[in-house]
Amino acid sequence: MLRAAPTLVVFGITAAASAALAQPAPPPTDPPADPPAEAEPAPPPAVDPATVDALRARIDALEAAARDAAPPAPPAAEEAARRVPVVVDDGAHRGGFRFGSYGRVVAGTDLRGGKPQPIHVAAHGPRVVEESYLELDLAYAFAFDMGGVLRTVTTLAYDDQLFHDSGEFTAGPAIRNLYAEATLGDFSAWVGSRMLRGDDLYLFDYWPLDDLNTVGAGVAVTTAKVEVSGHVGVNRLLDPFQYQERRVADPELGATTVVQLNRQRMIASARAGYTMAKAPTGLSTRARIYGELHGLPSGTRRRTSDATLEALPRDWGTTLGLELSAWGLAPADSPYRRHANLFVRWSRGLAAFDELAAPTSFDAELRTFPKASEVVLGAGANWDDAWGHVTAAAYARRFVDADVNAHDRDDGWEYAIDVRPAIKLHRRGLHAALDLAYEARFPRGLQPTTQLAADAAILSIAPMLTFHPTGPSAFDRPELRVIYRAAHQNDGALALYPLDDPRARAWTQYLGVEAEWWFNSNSYR
Repeated sequence: MLRAAPTLVVFGITAAASAALAQPAPPPTDPPADPPAEAEPAPPPAVDPATVDALRARIDALEAAARDAAPPAPPAAEEAARRVPVVVDDGAHRGGFRFGSYGRVVAGTDLRGGKPQPIHVAAHGPRVVEESYLELDLAYAFAFDMGGVLRTVTTLAYDDQLFHDSGEFTAGPAIRNLYAEATLGDFSAWVGSRMLRGDDLYLFDYWPLDDLNTVGAGVAVTTAKVEVSGHVGVNRLLDPFQYQERRVADPELGATTVVQLNRQRMIASARAGYTMAKAPTGLSTRARIYGELHGLPSGTRRRTSDATLEALPRDWGTTLGLELSAWGLAPADSPYRRHANLFVRWSRGLAAFDELAAPTSFDAELRTFPKASEVVLGAGANWDDAWGHVTAAAYARRFVDADVNAHDRDDGWEYAIDVRPAIKLHRRGLHAALDLAYEARFPRGLQPTTQLAADAAILSIAPMLTFHPTGPSAFDRPELRVIYRAAHQNDGALALYPLDDPRARAWTQYLGVEAEWWFNSNSYR
């Protein structure tokens, strides 16, 4: 509107000047008897140059005033919108909404008319035959005045209860993440419920060092070379080991329910790392140390057998771990991922058991510390190249429970190894792969059915076709697969089945199709 003002002013002033300078001819005093002859046109009126110069100076002054005028104040709604701390999402999620997901869908047959099931003798076997699973990541980030970012993250997970498979209109949801995290420069802090995870062995779906599920808070300082983080959280399982209710007489009428046992498991963790990063063509390395401290207070529970009270003592658990990593050695500007990780972990007491499960054994005083222990050695690597890629993983685990029996099946060593090479068939992401795996367990005790000492082992081979057109790496997703798997169980593995169990077969087969994806995940990186 202001830009049009000078034009209107010029038009108005010019019209006024023309009207002021024009002198119309006086009307005739007596009407002529005959129609008058056409008169010669009057000459244009004379224009005073001084008047024109004055008008031009006035126009220039008005145009200058219009250019220098301040814009009008915005309405109240626009001013309020300017204060909303929203930033365009640039991939690092420093602002705005971001949706992410991890998921896998499996459909197949055991070639005997039944639904295939995973079979393992080790705690973490090869992930060829898996169950369907889904995570939905919803995150929103706000930028605040100090130059930081505040994110809220919600991750909703679903198990393998698929309506088209079971015919039941139901699902098994769980909230895996629900937290807020503030980041300001190199410092970050979070509060809520979340999965705390580090690097994994993908072929086993296993995090051998840091893998916690906790409700609490944590802080971290991360620079180009140094990272330090820590957290404190709790859980309280709905299990008689940590929580118990019982019915008692109500003071007024009838009965009421009271809490008999209520003890939270406290978990604290800390991690420190040092990174020597090089260019992608060079070799980058990193070393991390990791520790956990678990604590469980004392309490009193009621025995279900005779309704007497039982005192549960205070218990502890500790973990110490180390991770060494190397990556790089890839051509410049290539999408290849080349890395290797080595893990060592030693746990005692409560930390030797899963934090989301009650301990399975105790000593004579109903404690797990210090007798229960776990030692884990793990290694994983991947190499991408023009011809394809190869992924490998291996781990060994020794577990000793807390009971007084030194020769039972719960104690012993186990190990697993898996190698998956893939050859590129087409530049658009079609590969032919072969998964070769072996897992074995060496228990200290006798087999339950034969009462003989026997080591259980499974050997498997799984040729597959994979298609991931988003990139040439083994870790590019989404990926589609067609898989055939044949697995052989030795006599030691067959002896683990109950008598007359139809699954106790030396050879098992699997033929299926699978899809797996991840993007923008706050749990898997």
